[in-house]
Amino acid sequence: MKLSLILMTSLFCILMVGCDENVERIPERMINTKLVDSLNDIAMKNAIISQHTLYPYHFVEDAAELNKLGQRDLVILAKHFMEHPGCLNIRRNNIAADLYEARVRLVRDKLKEAGVSTERIDISDGMPGGSGMASEKIVTILENEQQKIPRAKTTTGQSTEIKSMELK
Repeated sequence: MKLSLILMTSLFCILMVGCDENVERIPERMINTKLVDSLNDIAMKNAIISQHTLYPYHFVEDAAELNKLGQRDLVILAKHFMEHPGCLNIRRNNIAADLYEARVRLVRDKLKEAGVSTERIDISDGMPGGSGMASEKIVTILENEQQKIPRAKTTTGQSTEIKSMELK
């Protein structure tokens, strides 16, 4: 009995020595760096989706071919358009009409290859982040804001703006 206990204890000790873990500690700085990179990637993807625009710098100069930046952004947009319909802007700027149309065809073909239903996507030369606001509407808003400013009569009978002051 003692012999078996000694043998079992010895065997247990030998096995425990062989099971020594070589756990590699990852420096906290490296973990923080990876976390920040991950958050930046998410913010970047959200910005690309929010703008939903490909610019001339996304293409090889004077060609209907996406460069690496354009390929990356189109992959992000394609993943988004797989689940959500929307519009995709391809900015024309000063390029020839035939080159612009070739770029639009290329992007449409790439989206189809990725499995995106292109019927759900409106491709145009729109402004990034949506259609924006018409300048006439901005003028109307500014005029309405001007009318809301209280005016006071001076001793000469002319009205002047009352400036609001911010108290600190």
